[in-house]
Amino acid sequence: MKKVLPGLYKGKVKTNSKNQKQVVLGSIQENTQNVVEDNNDDKSVNRKIKDIFSSPNYVYKADVSITLDNGETIEKTIIGRTNNSLITIDDELIDVRKITKIDFL
Repeated sequence: MKKVLPGLYKGKVKTNSKNQKQVVLGSIQENTQNVVEDNNDDKSVNRKIKDIFSSPNYVYKADVSITLDNGETIEKTIIGRTNNSLITIDDELIDVRKITKIDFL
């Protein structure tokens, strides 16, 4: 014995809405802006340090070039990081707040 189920209500859309298209285009524009921003060399120092330590080339030490806020550029081998400073292989602490630029050698 087959039972006939009631049909589903299907309301008609009376307006031609382009919200879906606007959302998709908006997300594409946001994504392209993020790509452009990520390609800049103006990454924050903390982000660059994190990239150095998560690099596949980093095993237990990394040779870096550090530019300090007083304009001095030094080349050091860093082995670790605390909350506010980098630890060099010579047991020196370099304050992260004083670093303006850091590059992986």
